[in-house]
Amino acid sequence: MISAKAKKQRGVALLAAMILVLAVTMILSNIFYRHQIEVSQAMASLHSDQALLIALSGEGWAMELLAEDPTGGQPNQSDHYGEIWAQALPLLPVEGGTLTGCISDLQSKINVNNFRFYGSQGQGSKRSLQADLNQLENMNIVKTWLNLLNLFEIPTSPARAATIIDWVDGDSAVTSSWGAEQPDYESFEPPRMVLNDEISDASELADIAGYNVQEVQMLLPWISALPVTGPQTSGPMVSTPININTASSELLLALGGSFGQQFVDAVVEGRPFSDIDTFEDHVENYLGLVVLDSKGKTIEKAKQIWHQDLVSVATAHFKLYLKAEIGEAEIEVTSIMKRSGSWPLFKLDVIAREITVVPSVVPSKADLSEIEKMFAAKDKESDLDQQIDIERNIVQPACMMMEI
Repeated sequence: MISAKAKKQRGVALLAAMILVLAVTMILSNIFYRHQIEVSQAMASLHSDQALLIALSGEGWAMELLAEDPTGGQPNQSDHYGEIWAQALPLLPVEGGTLTGCISDLQSKINVNNFRFYGSQGQGSKRSLQADLNQLENMNIVKTWLNLLNLFEIPTSPARAATIIDWVDGDSAVTSSWGAEQPDYESFEPPRMVLNDEISDASELADIAGYNVQEVQMLLPWISALPVTGPQTSGPMVSTPININTASSELLLALGGSFGQQFVDAVVEGRPFSDIDTFEDHVENYLGLVVLDSKGKTIEKAKQIWHQDLVSVATAHFKLYLKAEIGEAEIEVTSIMKRSGSWPLFKLDVIAREITVVPSVVPSKADLSEIEKMFAAKDKESDLDQQIDIERNIVQPACMMMEI
């Protein structure tokens, strides 16, 4: 007969064995879990590295494309959205994922760093803000800027240009009574330090006196921040004119000045222009600007109104947007490229690059119900009907649908 003490000892032994098995199971589970995490992290890191390398290879493709800029073997003096570089890179299957991208023209916008030409740079005579404001017919960067602000119903005044000039110029003296330098910014909350140099990002405009975040957000699609000086800052500045072949209808309206919509219609009808002389001749004939002097020689009115430091038909600065997806890794690369030289020996340099890792935990949009899809389709058709007349015959860049 088994005693009660023996039964108790067996129960304790069984309990101890169960506890031991549970402990071993938990330890093994923890080891397995940590191993899975490490494997997952290593795989994610590997996929991220692969995605980055693939995106950079896409950058090489874009540089080669812009360097060649094929035009049927003929010297290329213009850039427009009908060229190969403006076509979006199709969704390319790569090992384990995909790559897509597009190139946009940064000189289809107003470069705010062009306001440096009004500041004292020690590089020859500077432009006069007051003189440009007093121009009755001739266009310039200041008048174009104020026209763009007015187009979006943003209050305009000479101070809107003067504060930008004082922010990007190379001195600490106010350009005029409308300007603002360091003493003016010290009263801001929080205080700000005047840059007195080129802006590197167009969103920096929100730091300048007289501008708020909402206004800058409205203006961002039509402005850029491109360098006007080379690596040797003591050298001469070179303006970045607006490419008339790729400028939007809003910017063309701002450039048109007193001619307004007539100028927009003239440009849209005639572009792409192969060279600046073709643009000037077309605009003069379309707007009736052909004037003869006393000797019967044609006065080049278009060249006087839209000077070649304001508009051009060629581009030197491009923006490349690439997205590479490998497994769950997604990398976005945005590169600013500068093209120099002349056809057929173009040279491409990457002057800025931004790499963004898109988190895989970002949830996708919820699927719409059938009723919501029906109403969404009706709204979309209505919007397309309203825009079809506006966008007809206006070439849009492929990058517009991809950029954030």
